[in-house]
Amino acid sequence: MTTPFIGIQIGAISFIDEGVEAVLDVLQERAGINALLISALSWSRGNAGRAAYGFPDHGVQEPDNLRGGAFYQPNSVYYGATDHKHFIAPDELYAGFDTLADVIPAAQKRGMKVYTYYCETSSSAIRHIWQPGFHQMLDRDHWGKVATRPSLLNPHYRAWWRSVIDDWFSNHDLTGMLWGIERQSPLMDIFRADSSTGFDEYFVAEGRARGINVPRAIEGYRQIDQFLASVRQGERPREGVFVMLLRHLLHHPEVLMWEKMWLDAHQALYHEIAGMIKFSDPKHEVGLGIWQVINTYNPYLKAQYDQSDYATVADWLKPVLYHTPAGARFANFAESWQKGVLADASPDGAYAALANILQLDEFIAPRDAAPMAGFKPEYVKTWTQNLIADTGGKCKVYPGIGVGVGDGGTSKPITPDEVKQGIHAAFEGGAHGILVSRNYSEAELQNMDAVGDALKERGIL
Repeated sequence: MTTPFIGIQIGAISFIDEGVEAVLDVLQERAGINALLISALSWSRGNAGRAAYGFPDHGVQEPDNLRGGAFYQPNSVYYGATDHKHFIAPDELYAGFDTLADVIPAAQKRGMKVYTYYCETSSSAIRHIWQPGFHQMLDRDHWGKVATRPSLLNPHYRAWWRSVIDDWFSNHDLTGMLWGIERQSPLMDIFRADSSTGFDEYFVAEGRARGINVPRAIEGYRQIDQFLASVRQGERPREGVFVMLLRHLLHHPEVLMWEKMWLDAHQALYHEIAGMIKFSDPKHEVGLGIWQVINTYNPYLKAQYDQSDYATVADWLKPVLYHTPAGARFANFAESWQKGVLADASPDGAYAALANILQLDEFIAPRDAAPMAGFKPEYVKTWTQNLIADTGGKCKVYPGIGVGVGDGGTSKPITPDEVKQGIHAAFEGGAHGILVSRNYSEAELQNMDAVGDALKERGIL
């Protein structure tokens, strides 16, 4: 019997705080981990830093104030095609440590596979301020302001990513890479009252090439933004919020044309990334991480991403299925929409409507109890089955099981029983393995033990 993939996401900080060999001992001996997904390049504390929602019973018990960047030593030979060459993390904690050169040999001696992991997070709060020249890759929003995230169509951004991947796979013995799909289209940024992306000169040129009336599209986005801002301030049109939103879209069909253009750009980027990984060696594995907001919470994003498309570029998929904090996260998502798009409904009505549309009714508790109830573990089983079916069995599926990720507010605690139930549900749904998530730096050791216990109960260890 081939041992299933048992991976874990981990940042350089854990190896620095606890020592490479000591961490590998914990992962292998207590949790049966056989694959490392290393955040070798990141600006996100949730992906590369110490715990964001309270420190677990290992590692250093204080914030690391992550600035982020590369936690490896870039080889300058591979960055000739890009002006962005200075992005090594400046954090003093990482001085002298190369998370790829220092961890890969130690892991391979133990028979562990190593992948790089990058999550192109949707968060507009993450700033890459310290990097000289990074602003040259930043997008613009629908008001013409410089945005906080890189443009998907900026050739300099894409050239930089080609350089990074060429460097990684030419100089390190990697099994593959996991690319996290966690961006939102400009309309969804407006729906959540955030700054948008997708309006720089490259998107404008592409819009014109597609025959889109660019001024009409931008005017449509601006009107929707102003309309929803007034709704959040308490204004209610006589004909209803949702009707008026549809009217805006009807009179500005260019908005949906622009949305499709943005989606095409997003998919083209991770398709390009997959091709680069395979160019280095066809044996290298491409993994795609599918954000829970996409696969579970947001009906519009679920409509955008046809899951069958993943099978055209990926060897395996990691759907984020953190069932324990899902109750709080879905309730928060429903609340945010009820304040804007679904303001015609009551808080309970918006929550119930979304749950019904998203086929979540049998997995959730009523809204007032949702944060402390989480989702039932059967959700993990069903969503795993659905993803396998949608991709025609062409991709292996390694569900992301939350062993430490929190919500930042009131949320059901992640206990060993919760971890074990999630793992069992994943395998009962046909999973080919699991990916322990979100980050080792957030996980209590008892929950790492629970991973190993569940695997033993299934006869895997």
